[in-house]
Amino acid sequence: MTFEALSQHLDAFLALKRARARRSPYFEGDQRRRLRYEEALLRSFLERWRQHGCPWPIRAEFAMDWVMDGSMLNRPYRDEHRLLAIRAFLLQVRTFEEQTGIPQSQFRRRYKRRASYIFSDREIQQLMEAAARNRLRFRAATVSTLIGLLASTGIRIGEALRLTIADVRLDAKPSHLYIHETKFGKSRNVVLHTSTVEHLRHYIDERATALRGRSTEPFFTNTICRPLIYNPLRYTFRQLLKQVGIAPPANQRRPTLHCFRHTFAVKRLTLWQHEGTDIRTQLPWLSVYLGHQGPESTYWYLSATPDLLRDAGALFDPEQMPEGGRR
Repeated sequence: MTFEALSQHLDAFLALKRARARRSPYFEGDQRRRLRYEEALLRSFLERWRQHGCPWPIRAEFAMDWVMDGSMLNRPYRDEHRLLAIRAFLLQVRTFEEQTGIPQSQFRRRYKRRASYIFSDREIQQLMEAAARNRLRFRAATVSTLIGLLASTGIRIGEALRLTIADVRLDAKPSHLYIHETKFGKSRNVVLHTSTVEHLRHYIDERATALRGRSTEPFFTNTICRPLIYNPLRYTFRQLLKQVGIAPPANQRRPTLHCFRHTFAVKRLTLWQHEGTDIRTQLPWLSVYLGHQGPESTYWYLSATPDLLRDAGALFDPEQMPEGGRR
């Protein structure tokens, strides 16, 4: 392995990370700086490798020496950031070069994953009503409809913001949303309830009136035909939470737009349980609907309801559960 060859691996790795990050609605200033920081770290590792004569194969010990070089007690997370960055890069290199060594993680998780907030039906109604009271009529219709869509379908907020007019297929049989190449690069159809279809048709009428005949691809848009941006929307949602008095209990994550996804999954599983439906047979179908890689990813939505967790827990080997994260 030459310096030029490993540099090409690094360029490909960074290009992939940038491409995936740009597809996220959360790709803002902090995420950009994080990518630049990781790139600087990995290029410094590449330079250290060159200075040591490009030893091949790269050993885990060599990578750990780089991680610990310049370690300081007053910067406790520095070494962890360096280790996570080099592990991710070397794991990709190892897919092409099997002899590549991977340093083991030396750090434990700093916190216990807290359960997501689950909205009640009443709280969802209150949030939609509060959004509808906005003095700007089209803004009110947009935010209220978006909240209702998230709650009734469980799609990710990024998926909702990237919807185009062509993706909202209300005249199809059955009516559905086409969600294309989102997380994990998967596309899927999300079938809509008749009440959801009715609300979306009403929003389309409001949209046509507000845009005054102008055309724009994004389904959720503003009056100047621009797509909604996540951070301003997140701020608006926080203000709505304050207006209706929704706050999390102790040891629970604060409500976010992503919590509608958790709420949808838990309510669907709860409904199946009350109907006497075997959750074990239905969970794989829910995973497909939500766009997960497999039922094991849907496992985390069960954690909010102990009864559901007990019923479905037999499906999984606890030792193989993922550590968490957004799904």
